[in-house]
Amino acid sequence: MGRRLFLLVGMLALFACVVTTEKQAEAAFSGCTGTNIMYIYPRDDIDDIINNRSSNATTFCVHAGTYQVSEVARLKTGDKLKGEPPGAAPAKVGPATKPAPVVFLKGDGTDTLLSALGSNISITWVDVSGADGTGRGAGAIAAGSADSTFLVQYARIHENDALGISNAKGRILDSEFFSNSQNSGAIGVNASAIKGITQFEAGGLYVHGEQGNGIWCDVGCKESAGDFYVHDSVIVGSGRAGIRYENSPTGAVIANNWIHGNGVAERRGGVDIRDSQNALVTGNVFGAATIDGKSYPVNKDKIGVRATDSGRSDRVNLAGVQIRNNFMRTEGIKGCELPDTIVACSGNQ
Repeated sequence: MGRRLFLLVGMLALFACVVTTEKQAEAAFSGCTGTNIMYIYPRDDIDDIINNRSSNATTFCVHAGTYQVSEVARLKTGDKLKGEPPGAAPAKVGPATKPAPVVFLKGDGTDTLLSALGSNISITWVDVSGADGTGRGAGAIAAGSADSTFLVQYARIHENDALGISNAKGRILDSEFFSNSQNSGAIGVNASAIKGITQFEAGGLYVHGEQGNGIWCDVGCKESAGDFYVHDSVIVGSGRAGIRYENSPTGAVIANNWIHGNGVAERRGGVDIRDSQNALVTGNVFGAATIDGKSYPVNKDKIGVRATDSGRSDRVNLAGVQIRNNFMRTEGIKGCELPDTIVACSGNQ
């Protein structure tokens, strides 16, 4: 009896210690605010908790650690997935941000790790890798059922078979993408760091070493809350285009980016505008450069910007493209030879 009592007291003391430690950790979780807060720890089944919670519009505060994701975790209207932020501010790479999340979500046999279903959904401070899916709509994060209020920020998304974010919506900010599109079957279909068919904002991103395109809006790039807007980002070492705007009349602004060494596998240009209209390309920097300790050459064949029309009747005619005030640094522009109503070039140096 005495031994049992001793063990029981010891277990209760250990439980009290764990509870106290967790309460201290929760109190120290910077920025974890919201109406319905759920704290998640590395011992927890994160996708089960997200998919089977009892409340709507939940703030999931995920503590530092590694989580295996075996089923897509479905975020719904009003949900916030907040990884515990690191102690230091994120590093900068040129105009871009290189965050270092301490929450690691690793795919365990799932095509997609996170999906967004509804409005006012955000994902912050997570490292996401290991999505196996290569079909349409697959990727580490699937945003096809989100809307223009969707936000991804301070994320590190890498080593997924097809792409980092599919059917992108809303804003994708201050994040790093690399080594996605590891399955060659995704090349030319959805292989990229980010691909959308609806206008979205991509700002402050560090995109490097992608086998397909870097940032891509395609298939009409449907109108949303603003243009397809890529700005203040670093896009280097893509197998195809660094930034691709394709088959769309809706509008794009590509501004103040550093774009180097793209087109590694196929001639596309640093910025590739194909069968599209109403695009402004301005303030971007091209040419060879050393970024984050690695040297990158000029974009393939010294094509900084390429604006072309396939001539196909089932696609948008090239028109209304403005390429101005870019820092080409030995690189050329394909399209300036066309009439100004199609491609207008000025002030590039």
